Amino acid sequence: MLLKIPWVDRSKCKRESECKAAAVCKQKAFEVQPPSEEEPGLARDCPLVDLERCKQCGECEKACPEHAVKMV
Repeated sequence: MLLKIPWVDRSKCKRESECKAAAVCKQKAFEVQPPSEEEPGLARDCPLVDLERCKQCGECEKACPEHAVKMV
């Protein structure tokens, strides 16, 4: 059985400070980046995923309204 891992598509990610994919992750595998100084309400960059914490559940993919998180 192949396990899939979350991948963030930078072209679709809106860099929201309140990332919905990160909010649903029970393992706290998503690291939302610090706030942007130039763009209020946005993070400086897309969230990072700690693959050692990730349990490959796929809840992050379901939660992302922009479909920026994909299990690959």
